[in-house]
Amino acid sequence: MNIMPLPALSDNYIWIIEKNNRIVVVDPSEADLLLQIIKSKGYILEAVLLTHKHQDHIGGVRKLIAAHPAPVYGPKETGVATEIVKGGEALSLLGEEVKVMATPGHTAGHVAYQMKEHLFIGDTLFLSSCGRVFSGDYDAMFHTLEELKKLDEDTKIYPAHEYSLSNLEQTVKAYPSKAVKEELARVRKLREAGKTTLPTTIKKEKAVNPFLNFDDVKSFKAYRELRDHT
Repeated sequence: MNIMPLPALSDNYIWIIEKNNRIVVVDPSEADLLLQIIKSKGYILEAVLLTHKHQDHIGGVRKLIAAHPAPVYGPKETGVATEIVKGGEALSLLGEEVKVMATPGHTAGHVAYQMKEHLFIGDTLFLSSCGRVFSGDYDAMFHTLEELKKLDEDTKIYPAHEYSLSNLEQTVKAYPSKAVKEELARVRKLREAGKTTLPTTIKKEKAVNPFLNFDDVKSFKAYRELRDHT
């Protein structure tokens, strides 16, 4: 099984999961480059996975599916999913089990998809940050992050945006730990070379992500609001 990031828009990643020339696509924000890759590689589209409703995650769905009909799994809020998931479901794709996890907070219906040790997290968790709480439900987001902390530390996390450098530059101002400084240096070097910084892991995030280290919702909300305005 191969997992490939396809850069899209200004800072998005469309994650392509490939096995035996069949693919599953996560959060196709746009379709044109994806269609070119499918044509050039001869891929067969097995399914589309959507994490939430924002346009920079679903914008390419209709054009992609028009050319390559396939089921679209996602929360009802997306408006384009043909197979509605809420969390708790187990899908079978590419011959693998895909567990759907409810991850509300960024939006009310946000979900993530876990395939073996790989977790496609949308906008819930980023390297050294988390998604903005557009739902307004800070309790839900805090609870979601607490649940993520329970996952195996080797779980690989695939966010939908390349925000790592700016996130770490913010984190190091408030929490200048050795781990944060070392990760910032690693990420800066990768970005200067035009390379992706992802995936990250639960273990790494526990070391460099302040949002996984708050003991209560009040502290989490205060820091989230601070980051929202800096």
